[in-house]
Amino acid sequence: MTRKLPAVPAVILCLALAAGCVERTMMIRSEPPGAPVWVDEEYAGTTPLDYSFAHYGTRGVRVGPIRDETGKARYAPQERLVRLRAPWYQVFPVDFFAEVLWPGRIHDRHEVPVFELQPPPDPVELYGEGATEKLLEAGEEFRSRALDPAPDLLPQE
Repeated sequence: MTRKLPAVPAVILCLALAAGCVERTMMIRSEPPGAPVWVDEEYAGTTPLDYSFAHYGTRGVRVGPIRDETGKARYAPQERLVRLRAPWYQVFPVDFFAEVLWPGRIHDRHEVPVFELQPPPDPVELYGEGATEKLLEAGEEFRSRALDPAPDLLPQE
């Protein structure tokens, strides 16, 4: 009677050590660089960013704003939906071989088009002269109405 039981764990160990891996990343860049990045409303880092992800699909990417040391926005933020399509080796049933049996590492890298950040628009150009004063007046009026006691809404009998 021969013992073949130790051969089974050895085969399993060899398969585990030879198992492959797919590394998925998307490269996010901005002009100018150094802008903060949010992917699906979670902070991910600053550009240029090599962001790792686990699943394919559509992601919401927001880049910016870039602020100076005083906190003033120098470049306005941009948002975009990025669709990450699965390559042929990540489609069932081929994905099993790429993920489990392939002996090497596969790097699936997606390049997102560069975010060209622009300076924020000037409020005077958007809203005209006196926009700040009008906004402050509207805020004061709203505050005074909010602090007034509520009128009786029920009819008096």
